[in-house]
Amino acid sequence: MDQPSGGKRHKLGTVSGVYIPVCLNIFSILLFLRFGMILGQIGMLGMLGNHETLESWLVLLTRVLAGLLVVSYLVDIITTFSLSAVASNGEVKGGGAYYLISRSLGPEFGGSIGLLFYLAQVLNTSLNIVGLIAVLKLNFEQTMPQGYWQIYFLQTIALVACTALSLAGSGMFARASNALLVILGAAILSIPISALFRKPFEDPNLDIKFTGLSMATLESNLWPHKQGKHYGGLAVFRDLFGILFPATSGIFAGASMSGDLRNPSKAIPRGTLYAILTTSIAYVLVIVFMAASTGHGSLLRNANIIQDTNLYAPTILAGELAVTFFSALMGIVGAAKLMQALARDKLFPGLSLLGRGLNKNDEPVAAVLLTYVLAQVALLADLDQLASLISIFYLLTFFTMNLACFLLKVASTPNFRPGFKFFSWQSALIGAILSGAAMFFVDETSAATAVCLLVFLFLLLHYLSPPKHWGDVSQNLIYHQVRKYLLRLRPEHIKFWRPQIILLVNDPRSQTRLIQFCNSMKKGALYILGHVIVTDDFDEGAQEAKSQQQAWTRYISEYSRIKAFLQLTMSPAITWGVRNLILSAGLGGMRPNIAVIGFYNLDELRRANPLLQVPEPLSSHQLDRKLSVKEGKIPRRRRGDTSSRILEGDLPTDTIRREGSMSASTYLTILEDLALRFKMNVAVGKGFQTLETPRSDGSNTKKCIDLWPIQMSAELQAEGKSVLTTNFDTYTLILQLGYILHSVPAWSRVYRLRVLVFVEYEEEVRAEQGRVKALLDKLRIEADVVVFWLASGSLATYEAIISGHAPDPATENMVNHCLRDEEWWEELQTLRDRKSMSASQELDSLANIVESTAGRPGIFNPHNEPEDYGEYRRHSIAHITELPKRPTVSTLARLGVVNLGIHTANLLPNVFNNNSDSEGDSGSETDSESYIDVGDADFNDDASVASEGEYLEPVIPHAEITESEGSSGPVLGFAEAEPPRGRPGPSRTTSQARFSNRRLPEARATTEDDAGRAVSFAPELESMPPSPPEDTADVSINIPDLLASYKLKSRLGDNDSGWSDDSRGLPLSFNDLPSRAQYLILNELMRQNSNDTAVLLTTLPIPAEGTCRSEEASVAYLSDIEVLCHDLPPVLLVLSNNMTVTVSL
Repeated sequence: MDQPSGGKRHKLGTVSGVYIPVCLNIFSILLFLRFGMILGQIGMLGMLGNHETLESWLVLLTRVLAGLLVVSYLVDIITTFSLSAVASNGEVKGGGAYYLISRSLGPEFGGSIGLLFYLAQVLNTSLNIVGLIAVLKLNFEQTMPQGYWQIYFLQTIALVACTALSLAGSGMFARASNALLVILGAAILSIPISALFRKPFEDPNLDIKFTGLSMATLESNLWPHKQGKHYGGLAVFRDLFGILFPATSGIFAGASMSGDLRNPSKAIPRGTLYAILTTSIAYVLVIVFMAASTGHGSLLRNANIIQDTNLYAPTILAGELAVTFFSALMGIVGAAKLMQALARDKLFPGLSLLGRGLNKNDEPVAAVLLTYVLAQVALLADLDQLASLISIFYLLTFFTMNLACFLLKVASTPNFRPGFKFFSWQSALIGAILSGAAMFFVDETSAATAVCLLVFLFLLLHYLSPPKHWGDVSQNLIYHQVRKYLLRLRPEHIKFWRPQIILLVNDPRSQTRLIQFCNSMKKGALYILGHVIVTDDFDEGAQEAKSQQQAWTRYISEYSRIKAFLQLTMSPAITWGVRNLILSAGLGGMRPNIAVIGFYNLDELRRANPLLQVPEPLSSHQLDRKLSVKEGKIPRRRRGDTSSRILEGDLPTDTIRREGSMSASTYLTILEDLALRFKMNVAVGKGFQTLETPRSDGSNTKKCIDLWPIQMSAELQAEGKSVLTTNFDTYTLILQLGYILHSVPAWSRVYRLRVLVFVEYEEEVRAEQGRVKALLDKLRIEADVVVFWLASGSLATYEAIISGHAPDPATENMVNHCLRDEEWWEELQTLRDRKSMSASQELDSLANIVESTAGRPGIFNPHNEPEDYGEYRRHSIAHITELPKRPTVSTLARLGVVNLGIHTANLLPNVFNNNSDSEGDSGSETDSESYIDVGDADFNDDASVASEGEYLEPVIPHAEITESEGSSGPVLGFAEAEPPRGRPGPSRTTSQARFSNRRLPEARATTEDDAGRAVSFAPELESMPPSPPEDTADVSINIPDLLASYKLKSRLGDNDSGWSDDSRGLPLSFNDLPSRAQYLILNELMRQNSNDTAVLLTTLPIPAEGTCRSEEASVAYLSDIEVLCHDLPPVLLVLSNNMTVTVSL
C-alpha cells in the first residue's frame, strides 16, 4: 500500500493540476494584444442600432446575448457541464479530452476528434510563440530585427526553449505554473488599478488618449461607431469572434493533464468551473475599465495600449511573457500526452513509437518532438490566421463532446450516471447547437473543411483500425432504433422478398466457404449462423455455450467479417435442437425464410459403419476420366480468395467442441422437419469445400453460375382421374437466388449467369428455349439460356439405360454398378437378354418391371405410404376440400395418394395469375376455401389451382390383349376410347421423386380482379389432354395402357416370333425411369456442360414424410442425391415452399 500512496502524492491536485492550467490557458496573449482592437470596433456591449437589414437582424440576434465574450463563455460553460458529466461518470486515464471522447463516442469519433484536437493544441502553441515574439517586438522595436525570416528565427528559438522545458516533466511544469500565475495575476490586476489611479494624459505620437475613469469615455466605447472606417458589420463581427474565441477556449487544459491528476473525476469539474469563473470576472473587469478610461481611437490604432497606459509597464510585459510562455508549454505537453494516448490505442498505423514513455513519469519524449516539428511549420502563419483555425478546431471538439453527452442521456443508457449534478440533456443539446453554429459562423469554408477532414478520419479508422471494445454511444443508439423499428416491422410482402438465411453449422473451418457463399447470397437481408450444442448436462452445457458464444462472435466479427448473427441452443438431441433453432431464430418481423444445411457425409458413414449397406458412389474408374479428373480436382488456393485467407491462420472456433456425426435417419428427420413440417424453403449445399469465390485480382478459373431449374410436380390419382399439380415456386426460387448471387458486384464481375434446361427430343429444343427466355423476360432476369436434348447421343448413360446400347464397356460397368441394387434394372436386363418370347410374355414382363418400381417395399420409396399412415390415405379425390389454392410440395407430400415427381420444363398453365397484391399475401399463405371438384371441372383457367399449373388429366384408356382370328399371337387393343394424342406424359406411379422432360409452356402475366399479377403459365390448348369419359367408374389405370401409349403394338409382329433385331432397345422414355436412373443421366449431363462453373443451383428432390423412420430408406435417399451431385462443382439443391417472385408493381 505504500507504493500507491507514494504514487498518489506525486500526482497533481485540483488547484495545481486543473485550476491553474485552465486559468493560464484561458488567459491568452490575445488579452493584451487584441482586446483593445475588438473593443474599439464593436463597443463594450457589441450591439448595432440599425435593424433595417437582414444583416442587422442577425447581428442583433447574436449580440442580444451580450456580445462576443458572453457568447464565448456560454459555449465554454455548457461544454464544461458535458465535460464534467463524462469525467464524473467513471475512471479517467491519460489522454485528456481524447480519452473522454473516444470512450464515449467510440474509436472512430474519438480517434478523429482526438487528432483534430491535437492539431488545435499544436496551433495554440504556435499562436503563443508568435504572440511572445510580437510582444518583444512591440517593446523593443528599436533593437529587434524587422525582417520576416529574422522574426521566424526568433520564434524558432522560443519554441525550442519551450520544448526543452516541457521535456523536464510535468512536476517541474506544475511548480513553474504557480509562479507564472502570480505574475499573470499581477499584470491583469494592474489594468483596473491603472484606470483608477493614473492621471489622464495624451500622447499623439503613440495615438494614446487616456482619460482615467470617465462616463463620457464609457459612453463613447459602449456602442460601435458605424460611421467609422473600421466598422464592417457582420463580417467584422465574424472575424473578431474567431480571433477572440481562443482567448476563452482553454477549458480542456485540465482534462489534458488527466493522466497526472490525483482524482480526475472530481478535480476536472471543480477546477475547470472555478477557472472559468475567475477568468470571466477578470475579463469583464479589464473590458469595463478599458472602455471607461481609454479613448476609442487609441483602442483601434495602438495594439500595445494596455501596456502604454499602465502605471508600471514592466508588469504588463511580465504578464505577457508569462501567459505566452506558459500557454506554449501547456500546448506542447498537453498535445504530446494526447498523441501518446492515441498511439497506445493503436488506432492509426505507424504511431507505435509515439506511444513510448521514458522514466518513471512516463514522459512522451517522441510525441513532444513530433509536436515541436508541427508547431515549427505552423509558425509560418500570422496571429489572426492561427486564432481563427484554433477556433474552428476547438468548436468542432466542443460540438462532439456535447453531442456525445446528449446522445448518452437521451438514449437512457443505464450506466451513464454522472456524478456532476448540473448536467442535463437540454444543456448538452444547446451546447452542441451553439458550438456547431459558432463554428460555421466564424468561417463556413474552414468549418466545412474541418468537418470533411473529420469524416475522412472517421472512415479511415472505421475500415483500418482494429476492433475496440469501448462501448461507444453509437451502439446504444443502434439498439434503441433497432428495438423501435423491429416492433413496427411486419412480415414482408412478396414484392419485397429477399432471402433471410439460417445456416446450420457444426464446424466453421470445414464449412467456411459455404458460410461465405451464404453471406453473398443474402442480399442485405437477415443471416443467422445456427449451432446446436448436444448435451444432457445443463451445467456443463451452459459453460460450453458461454465459451462458444464468445468464439463464434469473434469468428463472425473479426475473422470472417460476414454480416451475420449467431444463434446457439442446447438440446439432448440434435433434432430437437434444430427445431428449437428454427422456432427461436429471428426477432419480430425478421425471421429466416430459407434454411441451409450441408449435405450428409456418406463417406464418413461408410467408414464408421461398414456393416451398413450404403450404396457406393460412382467410382472414378467408372466415370469418364476426362471429366472426372478435370472436375474432381480441388481448385488451387490463392491469396486473393477470402476463404483461403481466413483458413490460413487459427480461428477462435478451432478450440470449441464439435458435435459428433449424426445418423442418416436423424439427418432426414431434420430435412423433413424443415421442408414438410416447418414448410420452410430449404437448400442443401454439397461440395462447397471446392468453391471458388471471386478473387480481387480476377484470376478465377471458373466462368459461370449455372442454374438448372427442375420443376417439381405431384400427381393425385383416384377412380380413373388424375390431377397433376406443379410446384413452380422451386423453379422460380432457383432463378431468384441465382439472380441475387449474380447481383453481388464481386460475383457479377467474374462470373456469367446461365440457365440450363433439357428436353428429350431435338424437335422440342427451339420451342423450349423460347419459353424459358419469355419467362426470364417477365421476371426481369438477364441470363444466357441453354437447352439440351437427351436423345442427342452424347449421353452414354442415357443410351445405356433407355436403349440398352452402351457405347463402351466402361459405361456399361458404371451403369450396372450404380443400379446394381435396383430390382427393376436386373429384370430389365434379363428381359433384354431374352431372344425368344411370346408377345404376351413380353408384355407381362415389361408390365411387371414397371409395376414393381412403383411400390416395391424393399427399395426406398419416399412416396409410398408407410403402414402406420394408412388412416390418412384418401381413396378418392372427387372433392379434395383441404387442397389449398397454392398447394406446396410439403402439403402435397402429406396426401396419401400423391406421387411427387420433378419436371425440368413442364411449367403448366397460368404462371402469372395469382393475386399477389391481396391483403396479407406474403407469398406463403394459402386459400383454405378453394378446392378441386374433379367430376365437374372443365379445362379453362378457372379450373386450375392458381399459379401451380394444376389441371385434370384422364388416365390412358383401358387396354387389353385379345386373340384375333387369323393371327398367330395376341394383338394389343383398347377396350374403350381412342389412344391419347401426341407423346405421352408420366404413365405410372414412380418409386420416388422423378424428373421429366416435359416442355415449358409459354409464360404469361395475368391479373385477377385487377388486384395483382403473379407467376404462372399460359395454357397450350393444342396439347391439352382430351376430355375424360362420362362414366368415371370405367376409367382406371392399367399397365398395358402404358405399353399401348408407347406404341409397343407397332413393334410386335403378327406372329409370335418375339422381338425384332432391335429388341434390346425397349421403348422407354426418360419420364418412365426411376429416380436413381434419372439422376445418373442428369449427373452426366451436368458434368459435361458445367465444368467451368463456380457454383450450380438445382432442385432438391423432396423426401416423403416418414422416410426418416427407416435408416435404410434414409441412406437410399441420400445415396440417390449423391449420384445426382457426384463430381459436380459445388451444388446448392433448393426446395421452395413459398412464392418468391412477382411481376406486380
